[in-house]
Amino acid sequence: MLASLALTLTSLAVAHAQLTPNNLVAASTSGTLSGLKYTSVGGTGSYYQVTNMLPGVFPSCTIADSCQKTLVTTSGPLAPFDNQLTFNFRGPMNLFNIAVYQPTNTTGSTWKKISSWAQNETPDNMVFMNNMGGGASGEWSICGGSSQSYASGDWTAAVASPNAELYPGNLASGKEINIMTATPCTADTCEGFFRGTANEGWAGSKMIVIDYNMPEDPSALPAIWTLDAQVVRSAQYGCNCRGEGSGSTICAEMDIAETLTPNSPNAFSEIYSFKGATGTGDNNFFPRPTGGRATLTAIYDVKTDTITALRLTSFDYTQTQLTRSMIDAYINSPAMVIPFGTSKRSPARSFNHRRHH
Repeated sequence: MLASLALTLTSLAVAHAQLTPNNLVAASTSGTLSGLKYTSVGGTGSYYQVTNMLPGVFPSCTIADSCQKTLVTTSGPLAPFDNQLTFNFRGPMNLFNIAVYQPTNTTGSTWKKISSWAQNETPDNMVFMNNMGGGASGEWSICGGSSQSYASGDWTAAVASPNAELYPGNLASGKEINIMTATPCTADTCEGFFRGTANEGWAGSKMIVIDYNMPEDPSALPAIWTLDAQVVRSAQYGCNCRGEGSGSTICAEMDIAETLTPNSPNAFSEIYSFKGATGTGDNNFFPRPTGGRATLTAIYDVKTDTITALRLTSFDYTQTQLTRSMIDAYINSPAMVIPFGTSKRSPARSFNHRRHH
């Protein structure tokens, strides 16, 4: 009986170890990628955190140091991607579903669906925002420009309150939005300087799943990327902790899937922090889904100090939680492995290649 029990326990352990998600696309770790995994993401380093933005006096900004910063140090697995993050989108893009999962306790045995949205439905703990502050919501100054604002239903303007309109999910060419949690910032909950309309992002470990496509347009470069939430809470394209390009004193950015030339069939990935920059390079990429409905997930995991992005065949958004064993199965799926500690590329692509004007 004891031998039989031992055999059963062994079988269960093997089955647990061999757990494989049933929604992975065919494996490809070079060229057209099924997935990629950044390893050794975290470390110890510093970045310039915004501490104040002096507004100036209209009609011109005459303050030389209107963007005030101080050097702060961060350390640990996944740092600085363990900070609160925001997820960003640029059109042309159709969004169908978004969900964010996070560990529910210190053991991380279960990851709960924290935030979610589906086309034409009211978001749950998720707010769509853009950089149009100073009118219906948010604020504007001559030195700082526009803060964050609550996005309108068509994602082209600002409205006075969060999620005031339903979102059909059609993001126009060149327009940008980002998502945050529904919790407004306080001095105790949000690092760095924030102004106008400012909400918390997702801190620690997190998994985002997105159903989307990127229609062709000869004049636009659609993209999905992640930023330290501090960047958008000060000024995404102005005074922030990210700055431009790569360097040893910047906070976090990850381009999950970004097109670099108009109507390119390929979407590339790049990661930036105080460690420098690296990415998929010019010959490895995610295929750009110009029609239909594609599913992409990105997992930021403190436990393994990795960031994993995977293409999925589909995803069941009704799932309210995922087990740690399933998270591990996704993380351990076939993927192009990019060690951040040893494969830093220089020079990195300029931050201006995506700058919205």
